Amino acid sequence: MLVKFKIVSSVIFIVIGFSAFAQKVELGIHAGIANYTGDIAQHIVLGETKLAGGIFARLNLNNTWALTAIGTQLRISGSDENFSYNKARNITFRTDITELAGLVEFNYFKYGTGVTDKHFTPFVYWGLGAAFFNPQGQYQKQWYDLRQYETEGKAYSGVAVVMPMGIGVKWMPNKKMSLEGSLGLRKTYTDYLDDVSNKYVDPSKQLNEKGIAGAALTDPSYALNEGAFLNKEGYQRGNPDFNDFYFVANISVTYRIFTRIKCARFY
Repeated sequence: MLVKFKIVSSVIFIVIGFSAFAQKVELGIHAGIANYTGDIAQHIVLGETKLAGGIFARLNLNNTWALTAIGTQLRISGSDENFSYNKARNITFRTDITELAGLVEFNYFKYGTGVTDKHFTPFVYWGLGAAFFNPQGQYQKQWYDLRQYETEGKAYSGVAVVMPMGIGVKWMPNKKMSLEGSLGLRKTYTDYLDDVSNKYVDPSKQLNEKGIAGAALTDPSYALNEGAFLNKEGYQRGNPDFNDFYFVANISVTYRIFTRIKCARFY
């Protein structure tokens, strides 16, 4: 009898513990748009806005603080055609980015499912993560992976540390679901999201070693000047003093896991 009592008691405590924990967990999806600033765009160009989306899981530590693990897939792009002073450089790029990050969130109001909790709150977030990226350039209407061509004579990693930060709002129309909107930026620790950072290498050397595509991707002015490369080795191609940034705006839907039923009149 005592053994049965201990087993039943243990099961009860496990169920209660899981119930309390489950109420703090949210699963969500998000969709939105992304843009970028860097060596190809000193400021955001609305015409270069691309889609973004992903999934996340959140642990609500209490009604003020939360921890979130988030994965996002997005694309950024840019072109010298958007800026009259850089048209002669003629660089165009696109980069697909897979971002994995951990966030700390602060809710301005006491947000949650309790009787006295608020069901709407502004929030801010900050975190740390990694961006897996693959810049591509265009030559004769075909896209090429740029890292393999080393267009500035330097090999660089396709993984960069990123620091997400942003603001948003949360609204809980019922106990299980919430709708959210957020606007954030990603400070990156790379200057190569757009494959542009420093100086030109010798296009003739690129022609001999990597073919006409490699030379033309190194110095795309070639396409505007009847096959003549305007930039010599050592000419400035980008600005190495500033790393790249990208921006995301998302709308999210979350589902909060519940296992305990409360009185219907309390929310």
